[in-house]
Amino acid sequence: MMEGIINLSNGVSYTGHWHGEKTECSGEMIFYTGMGNLLEFISDPAVKGKIVLATYPNILNCYIDQEKLESDDIQIAGLVIQQEYGEFSVSMKKWLTVFKEKCIPVMTGMDTRSIIKQLLKVGEVPITMKANVGDLISSAKQVKELSTSTYKTINSNGKTHVVLIDFFVKNSLIKWLIKSDYKITIVPAEVTAEKVKALKPDGIVFSGGTGNPSSYKNCYPEYREIAKEYPTMAFGLGHQILAEAFGAHVEKMKWGHRNFKHPIIHVESKEVYMSNQNHCYSVLEEGLEATGFIVSYQSIQDKSIEGLSHKIYPITTYQFHPDGKNPKLEKIIICAFSNQVKQAKGVNIYA
Repeated sequence: MMEGIINLSNGVSYTGHWHGEKTECSGEMIFYTGMGNLLEFISDPAVKGKIVLATYPNILNCYIDQEKLESDDIQIAGLVIQQEYGEFSVSMKKWLTVFKEKCIPVMTGMDTRSIIKQLLKVGEVPITMKANVGDLISSAKQVKELSTSTYKTINSNGKTHVVLIDFFVKNSLIKWLIKSDYKITIVPAEVTAEKVKALKPDGIVFSGGTGNPSSYKNCYPEYREIAKEYPTMAFGLGHQILAEAFGAHVEKMKWGHRNFKHPIIHVESKEVYMSNQNHCYSVLEEGLEATGFIVSYQSIQDKSIEGLSHKIYPITTYQFHPDGKNPKLEKIIICAFSNQVKQAKGVNIYA
């Protein structure tokens, strides 16, 4: 069994069992505390290029279901887990085969408790992860770009037409919109307001994605014009981008929210929901009033902003993601957007 080593940016190192080619990779290490939903998590565009520390000891003892992929491929750069080599199940062996085929290194037998304590001190930091051998024979997987550069229409017979601005959209968001009978036109992140208007949509959706929202700063004037013109909802990275486009401040969190059951509270009703989250940037409440946005949802754990609504324009944004697994919360979201679309068309809405 080959030995592998990871080096944190603060100089702390850990060794374990290396699985895969004799490679080396680097990336930001994040931790995932979920007991399931692994395939959804590691194929989520939000974890593109990350090295994932999974805290649940038997995380690979699960089936591989291609229907659960959130993108066309697994997006992580590496995986670190506690499971030992001698404990391999049939499903774990299949997982390791898949990772090897995709040139994604895996380290087992790791002291995940100790590593996560380090991450809680220093935050989600860049690390290196490599096989502890003399000569490395290849480079680890290079993750391809995920966003679209073309226009694509899905569910063309849907009764309501939305333009989906693609910042690396998740498959579950598309499925969720189709389930609500939306015709979806997916457009590139660099789309202009003029091109959106030419599509004559009923509403706009800003997708989630990966990276720093400020990377799209050059497009903010276009996004503001689009959002002011049409009923708009945004998720994940799209929520951060739209908030920042209107003047809000966004900062990188020490460690992100990465779970399928993150508790949030609706500020007005005080109702609590479990939400699907995978992000490391957060919209700040400081200076928010000047943007016209008010807080609609907050995290119960750290009081960070989980949702916004605009006082003037029909804009609602959410830090969490709809995935078809939280019917009550997702019905509230889709009904609010549907009512905004109807009102924009001049339809009277009655309580």
